[in-house]
Amino acid sequence: MMFSKQSLGLATAILSASPLPSHSQSCESPTEILCQRTSTPPTVDGSFSEWTSSQAIATPLVSLAGPYPYHALMFCSYDDSKLYLGLEYPASEFSFNTTDNHFNAAIATMFQVGKDATFYMMGDCPFAATEDQCSAGGAANGTCADYLVDIGAHWELATTEQGVEYGTNGGTGNDEAANKDDEYAYSAFCRFDDDLTDAANEWTGAWTWGETPSSQYAELVADAPAMAGSYKFELTRTLTTASPETDAQLAPGDVVGFGIAYWDPLETETGWTDAGHYVSGCAEDWMDLVLDDDGGMAEGTVQDGDAATEDVTMEDAESTGDGATAENGDVTAENGDGEAASSENGETAEETPGTAEGTTEGSAAAVRRFGMGMAAMVVASVVF
Repeated sequence: MMFSKQSLGLATAILSASPLPSHSQSCESPTEILCQRTSTPPTVDGSFSEWTSSQAIATPLVSLAGPYPYHALMFCSYDDSKLYLGLEYPASEFSFNTTDNHFNAAIATMFQVGKDATFYMMGDCPFAATEDQCSAGGAANGTCADYLVDIGAHWELATTEQGVEYGTNGGTGNDEAANKDDEYAYSAFCRFDDDLTDAANEWTGAWTWGETPSSQYAELVADAPAMAGSYKFELTRTLTTASPETDAQLAPGDVVGFGIAYWDPLETETGWTDAGHYVSGCAEDWMDLVLDDDGGMAEGTVQDGDAATEDVTMEDAESTGDGATAENGDVTAENGDGEAASSENGETAEETPGTAEGTTEGSAAAVRRFGMGMAAMVVASVVF
């Protein structure tokens, strides 16, 4: 995925220099998402009809400017070889454009890989705190290894169609066909398409828009605002990859830091902005992605995040943000890629891995709770 260092650097500088609004007293988020083993993995077609036997959680989405009007719904399961994710984002209006990604919904996921990687600022390596400190031959040479985050399925949709499964590619994390990139980062200034040893893009995905939200949404989110429908994304990735330097390595029983991001095409009259993306976890910290290994299969239960995002207002953000949101609308990527203010290429990203007993250092970091602030949203300009 192409990106503009200058645009992203400016956006990140704005966010880094300003106090981040705290929503901890008015925003409640689930702290974990449970992935149950399945013997019948879903077909990756953008339909959620096969997720009725999977546990779901509803999480609020928050940006520097305040809350998104709707909760996002998350599903997760896995089998012997792959992880499966279902992500649902309601919206007040459908928007799709084949030439300008700013008018399309965009998403990203993020896993914690390095033991010191924070949700805040995409790992936040102190040795990659500026553009000058970051280069593929600099921070990537071991000094920031403990701060690495894996950004997966950073997806912008202009070249895609609904209901079509878009697959993997080898040699690089850059998906030239569907713009569904596999990336890694050490900080908001230091993000790359997978490009190290045995680099590849192991993500497969499909998306749809539907006027009716999933059945679990009504169970989990009471009194949701009126919506025109929802975007549904189905994603899958192999549990392990040939490039452990940049990818989270997953196994049954693992607990890894995780988060998601969303770029809203209705954010402004010209679509989403780099700095305007929304992130999970009340924009404060990783959620735990738990690969349940108790031997049971998915039982179709749902879990409410009790996220009171309606209490998070613009006043909340402005009272503590010292104007951090005022310039968001002016920060855009030169090439139109959906990217977040916190990554080098301006894409929306999420974070991941913590660690559980028996997990390796690379795939499950021991430290998963850092109490970081909203800069987590900076994660990857699509924010991702």
